[in-house]
Amino acid sequence: MITLLTVNPAIHRNMIAAWMESDHVSKWWGDPARGLEHFDAAGPGNHAMIARDDTPIGYVRWGTIDAEAVASVGLKGIPADTIDVDIFIGTADETSRGAGSAALDAVFSRLQDETDAPLVCLSSSVENKRAHAAFRKAGCKVFADYDDPTYGPCHVFIRHLR
Repeated sequence: MITLLTVNPAIHRNMIAAWMESDHVSKWWGDPARGLEHFDAAGPGNHAMIARDDTPIGYVRWGTIDAEAVASVGLKGIPADTIDVDIFIGTADETSRGAGSAALDAVFSRLQDETDAPLVCLSSSVENKRAHAAFRKAGCKVFADYDDPTYGPCHVFIRHLR
């Protein structure tokens, strides 16, 4: 069973750092040091550990979109109170086993209960087919494409919360 666990930085930070260094995560998340900075900056109600049977296997974080960043890549039509979600499965042998979509469903349910956000968005490289499958399984659809200055061509997926 996939659940979301409260992040305890003292326990989870080293695990997150190791996962961000792994090839299957760093390929899509980029510089591990930058990713760890985002982990450190996340508020306690804006991220979670993804667990299978209470064992952490991944990480998910969320927050209101950065309107400047969205505008800088030419995306239009995304409301300012949209929630941006980032996710990875850190344990390589847990990939492609349904954890990502199940974790997204749990996050989306939480966001419906705790926010007034109209929708969520997720962005990933057009080449990240594994992530796209999880996004679609969690009810997301491609909204737009754009060229990210770091990651190149990307899809933006959305799912309405209301």
